[in-house]
Amino acid sequence: MAGILFLISTEWIQAQGDASRYLDAIEKKYSALKDYVVDVNVHFDIEALKAPDLQAKLYYKAPDKMKVESKRIFFFPQEGGYFNPSLFKKKAFDVRLIEHFVYDGRKAVRLKLTPLDTNAYDKSFVLTIDTDRSLIREIKVSPSEGREVKASLDYGQFADFDLPTRIDLQLDIPSGEPTGMKEFTQFGQKSKRITGKVEITYSNYRIDVGLSDEIFKEKGLKKPE
Repeated sequence: MAGILFLISTEWIQAQGDASRYLDAIEKKYSALKDYVVDVNVHFDIEALKAPDLQAKLYYKAPDKMKVESKRIFFFPQEGGYFNPSLFKKKAFDVRLIEHFVYDGRKAVRLKLTPLDTNAYDKSFVLTIDTDRSLIREIKVSPSEGREVKASLDYGQFADFDLPTRIDLQLDIPSGEPTGMKEFTQFGQKSKRITGKVEITYSNYRIDVGLSDEIFKEKGLKKPE
């Protein structure tokens, strides 16, 4: 019995040591992606918010420049609201394997990411990764202080890259919390909690167009929060 327990313990320790390789695979997959421009539509299905769909143009430049251009007040929810393939770098987190399982008919893992620098990240994440294609399929913020945020991602093939066509956000958070969603209050809706869905669809990708750094300094472009 002791030998069996030792074997199980050794395999588990080894698996934990290898957990970060799944993040490595994602980073490698998108290493050639320099930039993209995409049209975005945001649809709200939230009890406390009555607002029409929002449209915008999103600009991304590796590794972490992101801007949004819109004729109206626009925001992206802080957790999972936009796609940045460099967001989850292994050097920034303690990475732990939770389980191997099957997700949407494909091999997958679930990882727990705890930030090493709480000034850079103030929360932990649980990622569901399709290991066959090295794609993040779900991002879940570890429940804390009565808040839950979960993002589910669908992808399409654009040029040589898998990029999101849709991100569905499930929200259950206290109203007024600093989550990058404070703009909700501008619609005059009062509620103790913000619950419901946000559906973000992406279309008309333009990839590796050579975006200048100056684009991200222009007035009228609002940085996602």
